[in-house]
Amino acid sequence: MSLNRTNLPDDFPDYLRHSEDDTPVPTWPQVTRSAEAANAAMINHVSRIIVGDDNEQAAREVWHGWSGNHRRSFALMVDKIYNEGWLDSVGQIEGWPWDGGFFFRPHAIDDFTFAEVMSAKSGREGAYTECRMRNGLFAYLNRRSHKGWQRAWMENDEAMAALHVGIFESGMIEAHLDVFNSLYTNRAPRSDLVRIPALGSYNHKLFMLHRRWEQSRYGPLARTAANFYHIMQGRVPLSF
Repeated sequence: MSLNRTNLPDDFPDYLRHSEDDTPVPTWPQVTRSAEAANAAMINHVSRIIVGDDNEQAAREVWHGWSGNHRRSFALMVDKIYNEGWLDSVGQIEGWPWDGGFFFRPHAIDDFTFAEVMSAKSGREGAYTECRMRNGLFAYLNRRSHKGWQRAWMENDEAMAALHVGIFESGMIEAHLDVFNSLYTNRAPRSDLVRIPALGSYNHKLFMLHRRWEQSRYGPLARTAANFYHIMQGRVPLSF
């Protein structure tokens, strides 16, 4: 039996049932935050990420060659990373964006490497957890599940549509959104957390939802840009 939106289980969440029909597609003025007046800084950011430099015309041509879903997904990633404060570190993307993610080359800022930027946002008081054994087995496995990632980070203060970022040996970087974040431990309800000495902490409630809907045959229907858009509304200042 093929999987579609008409034969989903009854407990499939309503907030993961969105489609193109109820979700907007951003325009160029919106993704560059230039709807009211030209935002030169954001135009340069978006152009750099699309074509590798500040050639707005070339970036526009690529942008308009993408499908509505690709434009939506790209804009969501830009909005999310911009809100997280490290859009300066994102260089040109590799290939096209996909639902809730893209590959990109790092963009060096003031001689700081991408890893140094992310490390500065991590740690006990940071909004990210580096996925390494030093931070517990659960954090380490969060990286090991992604083949080829040499270092990785996960948002720890967002339950849903959380950024997961990894660096490959080549220096290429992948960033994508997870619907359910099993490393949501910063400000999470204590009742949702499991803490095991030497193994670290994880969010058991979200881990089970992640396994049920993302790491299963339902993943392609859960991890869509349309769903991410509606999840992020009210959580992230969106451009569209």
